Amino acid sequence: MATGVKLGQSVDREMLSVGGRAYVRAILPAAFVRLHTYRGPLYRAENSGPHPWHRENILDLTSLGITVLARDSVSFNHVFQQWARDFDDYKKLGHIPVWIISQRMMLVSYVIGNHYLFEPPAEGSKEPALDLVFIRGQSWEFLPGYYRHLAPGRGNTVIERLRHIGNTSWVSIQEVRDSPTNELMIRGILQRINVSAIRRRPEPLPDWLKERYSYLTSSVSRPPTVQVFDEPTNVKCFRYSVVVAPSETDTNNHTFHASYLWYCMDCATVGARGGAYSVLRGNLAKFDLKMLEVLYQKESLEGDVLDIESWEDQSSPDTLRFQVKKGNENITQLTMQFYLPTA
Repeated sequence: MATGVKLGQSVDREMLSVGGRAYVRAILPAAFVRLHTYRGPLYRAENSGPHPWHRENILDLTSLGITVLARDSVSFNHVFQQWARDFDDYKKLGHIPVWIISQRMMLVSYVIGNHYLFEPPAEGSKEPALDLVFIRGQSWEFLPGYYRHLAPGRGNTVIERLRHIGNTSWVSIQEVRDSPTNELMIRGILQRINVSAIRRRPEPLPDWLKERYSYLTSSVSRPPTVQVFDEPTNVKCFRYSVVVAPSETDTNNHTFHASYLWYCMDCATVGARGGAYSVLRGNLAKFDLKMLEVLYQKESLEGDVLDIESWEDQSSPDTLRFQVKKGNENITQLTMQFYLPTA
């Protein structure tokens, strides 16, 4: 936890002012974030977030009403503000797009993690800090309350809990509730991997981190994380291609993680209009998303041509699966499950 913050204590603007604004700007990466030890209770990310025109990812940390609930849990108050790029889609869909939820909640997860859950040992310690972190997978469940309540300007409460520490990775969960009614709207599971910046391979988490959360290692089961699925051999796929544009990358020119959600949603939209799926047909916007899972397999860069294959799950026609490829390389897998309209 941050220096001087006690369990159950609310955190105000003064406590978050040091390094907060400089730290938050553009820290959300395509599939990784570079972390450097900060001379204080933080890690700071540099040159790893989306380009400056990704305004929806700039978060004023001092506006969050943050409370430390437990050693591994933090809650905060949040309001989705109206930015033109985001809410053109809101006006069209009638709800905040799920890709906005994904990128915003992952951004906040990094901020909360680095300020509280992953505070390094005391200054002067020789212990190593995390250097390069890859997003391995994210999964989100959108409950009916999400479509009833979540709107620009309406308050919500988010709880971030660290739930498992492995050898090279960790898993956290998020819950998003509507503040006026306390109704649960969203559940999320995020998995990240500690990676060597030189070898670009997973490496063990530092000992101080494992010791701090020793009760979250072998003593608890890991929450279900996103796993690889097999591509079908006897199912007709709908294919869609994109070229990674500069505006869809981070400052390292890696494809921004949320871009894969946009690509696959566009693929599904075109496929549904063309009758590629048996149930999900016509205007896909009329189908509310129930579940989203993303597994990041490899990186792609600005200018890469990505081919997206999509198909209907054979046992569940309300579910679409996607494989994003760069040539013969598998880059990302994604699953979307929709609420089907009732008669």
